[in-house]
Amino acid sequence: MSERASGWYDDPQDPSQLRYWDGILWSDRTMPKVKPNLEQSRIGDARRQYEEEQERRRAAEEAEAARYGQRQGQRPQLRPYEQTPHQQTSQHYPGGQQSPYSRQPYVPQPVKTAPDGEPTASWWRRLLAYLIDNVLLSLLAFAISWSWLHPWISTIINWYDDAIAAAQDGRSQPPLPGSFYHVPWQFPVVALALYLVYEIGLVAWRGQTIGHLICGIRVRGAATSTRPSLRAAAIRAVVKGVGNITSLLPILGPLGTIFTLVDGLIPLGDRSAQALHDKAAQTYVVPARRSKTDVSGWGGSGR
Repeated sequence: MSERASGWYDDPQDPSQLRYWDGILWSDRTMPKVKPNLEQSRIGDARRQYEEEQERRRAAEEAEAARYGQRQGQRPQLRPYEQTPHQQTSQHYPGGQQSPYSRQPYVPQPVKTAPDGEPTASWWRRLLAYLIDNVLLSLLAFAISWSWLHPWISTIINWYDDAIAAAQDGRSQPPLPGSFYHVPWQFPVVALALYLVYEIGLVAWRGQTIGHLICGIRVRGAATSTRPSLRAAAIRAVVKGVGNITSLLPILGPLGTIFTLVDGLIPLGDRSAQALHDKAAQTYVVPARRSKTDVSGWGGSGR
């Protein structure tokens, strides 16, 4: 038995052909050694294929131009990849109209200003200034009222320690002391007094509180760009501090909190970026020094 593997081999009868050996016998299947017209084949000739593709593309473009009546001297129609986004979106609409889905140019939002055109301060800056002022006043009021707050805080701490001990021993939690929900009245009174002196005094004197100073904003009057009058500063502080005033009255406390929230959010949609306390006192909050950030449209004011 022959050990030759099956495959195509030189034909023993015709050297110009190949005959298939099936591993045992020569079969009747033959084929020429050289494929006819092999020299004319373009397989593997990338340059020739590219030139033919370009020629076909030019012929197609010329046929399309002739079809739509393009003549010499007219502006040639750009290919899709040569067109601008506006041309690509408007070419299918009559008269070259722009597609409603095309990208529109950016139009900056109008800047909120005071009556004389001075831009108002950012809502976020005013909110940050409001939080800074409240933290400072709360710490100062807490320190002044410590002698009244100390027994109340001690009662709460003792109850907390008893509750932890009861949980560890498996006993029931001790009841809350009756004074738990009753903050000493001296604390809100001191806090309100400090707020009024702080807000009225600094706004009337310098046109800005410490929070305003840190955030680079100030309060101005409606008729003048300087600081507001003492009367306007007082009206502004009272309306702005409704939440602090109503905290002395248990029933009206929640309503004061809601008023403070609404008062802080109204400037976001107000034409002149005024809160309720600004409208009552006819004041505006503006940047302490005009900057590109404020002029470019940070938005309305908040507190």
